[in-house]
Amino acid sequence: MRSISCALALIALAACGGDDEPGADAATVIDPTADLTRDIVSTGLKFALGPRTGVADIALGASTGNGASLEVGDLQISRVSVAGGADLPFAIADHQLDLGVGPEPVVVRVEYTWNLHENSDGVDSDGFTLTWPYFCGNVFPCHSNPADGTTFTMEVTTDTADTVVYPRTIPGDAPSYMAAWAVGNYTRTVLGTTTAGTTVVAWGAPTETAAIAQGTAHLTAAFDWLEQNLGPYRFGTEVGTVSARWGRNAYGGMEHHPLWHVASDAMADESVQVHEASHGWFGDGVRIECWEDFVLSEGAASYYEARVVEEVGAEGAGTAAWTLLDNEVAGMRSAGGVSIARPPGCGAIDVLTDGLFSRVPYVKGAAFLRAVERKISRPRFDASMRAFYQRYGGKAAGVDDLLAVIEETSGYDATACAASWLSAKPVPAELTCL
Repeated sequence: MRSISCALALIALAACGGDDEPGADAATVIDPTADLTRDIVSTGLKFALGPRTGVADIALGASTGNGASLEVGDLQISRVSVAGGADLPFAIADHQLDLGVGPEPVVVRVEYTWNLHENSDGVDSDGFTLTWPYFCGNVFPCHSNPADGTTFTMEVTTDTADTVVYPRTIPGDAPSYMAAWAVGNYTRTVLGTTTAGTTVVAWGAPTETAAIAQGTAHLTAAFDWLEQNLGPYRFGTEVGTVSARWGRNAYGGMEHHPLWHVASDAMADESVQVHEASHGWFGDGVRIECWEDFVLSEGAASYYEARVVEEVGAEGAGTAAWTLLDNEVAGMRSAGGVSIARPPGCGAIDVLTDGLFSRVPYVKGAAFLRAVERKISRPRFDASMRAFYQRYGGKAAGVDDLLAVIEETSGYDATACAASWLSAKPVPAELTCL
């Protein structure tokens, strides 16, 4: 993913509704009560791009007490109700919507308008959304904690002749940043179908035909390899890449599965395409427990970026991909060390402002996995990664969970190796584990 900069405007508002509903029993009214831990089971979203309006139907799970909270960024809330029913009491402060609901499961409807954001923190005027890591509240009511997962349904309408590309459903529990759309002069190209029956597509402008052909030449084979070697894909039966107009000097992609976005200037880059595809298993398929485990997403995707290109790419492409990784490792080593890839704790850092969003988790994370592979052999490594995905797919996990699975399946305790690669500033002298 590319670098994201932002500045959120602070708000301090309060609102309340629902007490005047005709026929409502005042004795049953529940005051708005904060609870960001209340589980979001499913999220149904409808957006109208012309008037910039949204309707979100949020299914909340059962709780032990009253209340629920949603992040709402700078959304302007016009109504909160039980979906299809009476108004609900609510209050807004510090970008958070607190709801007056009881402990029983309930579907809450939030009607609102949204603003454009030009700093990769919401809906951009160039026709794309980008909410990673915690800006979903600028687009829809949400929980941005990366461990939280919800299914999605989406409907996006526009009053222009442009095509809006988005997934109508995300059927597996997904982190909030996965829900996204892109608007433009798009043409859909079917690239192929995997052994498991997944259709792989590409969306781009007519002028991007050559770049798409180059970058996606092996994308169907890459996706097939991931499905066959790691396990079934969780987010639908049609997947693919979408060209995003991120602007000049923007490069890379964003893991908006099942239709991930890639900067227009990077559409011809096979490594970027495979990296974003790999997030369907790591980062999205297995969500990270907290931002301190960011390396479990980006390090794994960077490892498979090179590994899958080696497996299914053109002759010599795998060697070139590993060489690029080796060169980055060598550069960090010759610099005398860099920042750590896995900070201690859980929930104590800001992934953007505390410096974790850098090349370090990508490179050190991939190098660590390659070192483990060399230590225990590729077949045992593959079995460990497959077992990890099968155990935690659709759930959140951390680096410690991966280490436990590696030891369980291979007999090797990789804790010390992880500490040397991920939790220390110096870069090990050799690409290996003791």
